[in-house]
Amino acid sequence: MSFLLRTVAVLIMLTFVLGVILPTARGQRTPESPVTSWRKLETPMTDNCALCHQRLGEPLSRQVAEWQGSIHAWNGVFCDTCHGGDPTSTILTVAMGEQNGFMDAPLPEAVPDDCGRCHPEALESFWESAHGDLFEANDFEPECVTCHNSHDVTEVHIDMVSMTAACGECHNQDYIDEVRNPLIDTDGRIERLYGQILAMPGDNPNAPYLRNRLVRVRKEFRGLAHYLATNTIVTRRQAIDRELDYIEFMLHFDDSTVEGK
Repeated sequence: MSFLLRTVAVLIMLTFVLGVILPTARGQRTPESPVTSWRKLETPMTDNCALCHQRLGEPLSRQVAEWQGSIHAWNGVFCDTCHGGDPTSTILTVAMGEQNGFMDAPLPEAVPDDCGRCHPEALESFWESAHGDLFEANDFEPECVTCHNSHDVTEVHIDMVSMTAACGECHNQDYIDEVRNPLIDTDGRIERLYGQILAMPGDNPNAPYLRNRLVRVRKEFRGLAHYLATNTIVTRRQAIDRELDYIEFMLHFDDSTVEGK
């Protein structure tokens, strides 16, 4: 058989697999059908999802590229965390099989609870907000992906609350300022403290302790914007400000002045 005939035969076989077997391997996710993860298995990570999809052209290869530059990829959140399946397998019906918990993209109404499996605090604040109150009545919009995207999820930062971000598609500048203004000073303070902690000498025993405390409080602070209400943000920010006061005090504490030293 000539090279051309062999190539045609392979293409026909691939078309059959993608057109017939793949649809039967997929399921449509709903709020009642969360994915399961291969990570329950005691096996080394082999991300065959990305290796395969990046060779299949648009849009699958673009999704891989977006994920590779995301905060999810930096934190070890792989395809199966959201989509299930078995990324250790190169067999289509295994890697994307329902028997291994594979699910396609979630339905819009399933997105908050889907993301909330890993982000419970953000989910709680979402349901307490105006977005959560109007979620069902507004045809399940906006949800997490509206502001954070799906594959190219970026690290949360203050400029996500601005006219040039997703907020500006639905809200005017005055409303955005109501949400953003109570956050600006605290955001700058956290970044300043983080820089000071990183500049501490490596042999300072307080450095890892203070860094861990600041990372925790920064995570809590970044969820405040979900509440969308100035009074709620200001009230919840008070506990964060007290923690920052303590961290700042410890940064400048000189134990050589303690009596008996």
